[in-house]
Amino acid sequence: MNQPSKVLLMVGSPKGEKSTSNSIASYILEKFKENGVEAEKTYIVKDIKTDDGTDKLISLVDDSCILILVAPLYVDSIPAIAIKAMEKIYENKNDSFEKKQMMAIFNSGFPEPHHNDLAIDMCKKFASSSGMGWSGGVTVGMGGSLDGKSIENVGMTKKLRNGLDMAVSALSSGKPVPKEAEIIASKPLAPLPIAKFVMCTFGGMMWGKQMDKQAKKKMYDRPYEI
Repeated sequence: MNQPSKVLLMVGSPKGEKSTSNSIASYILEKFKENGVEAEKTYIVKDIKTDDGTDKLISLVDDSCILILVAPLYVDSIPAIAIKAMEKIYENKNDSFEKKQMMAIFNSGFPEPHHNDLAIDMCKKFASSSGMGWSGGVTVGMGGSLDGKSIENVGMTKKLRNGLDMAVSALSSGKPVPKEAEIIASKPLAPLPIAKFVMCTFGGMMWGKQMDKQAKKKMYDRPYEI
């Protein structure tokens, strides 16, 4: 694996710039630039809306030697917009793909990062089917806690940042992502007992407020009870 000439970060969240996926992608983008590697970020939700946007995405893919998909987990899978983009990339694959590498980073609202494993496996299969090499995958739990903020400003992201730093450093030097980097970056953002307690407590409060606003009188109705 040679030192990359250009890295393309593809944000696969329908929320685009306001997403957790973009927060992670922005961090990685700056780290590549600090290492002297040209890197560019694109938003799939905008690219696939038009033929011109799709052509632009394909051109960016052709010009890059490392593709990094950063996306949220939707119903235990890859978001539809990201799947559509992957289909377009596959349809336009060429001989240069043999020299490309792909990496994927998925985040979900669950405390346990392993819920993202299936989506990572799908991306690994996509890379193989497209003729690209696989550089590894990172799974991030409690993605909602980032809420579009810079991950450098969220205190519990130290392990995530350390793992991503290791991954970027390796890729910038033309080396594969160390397994250690994947493991460190994929560690839970908070101890699971604490994370589950916080999510159950504050999640319940959030849903309670939604119920008060929209369905308080009908919450316990049983229209089909016999």
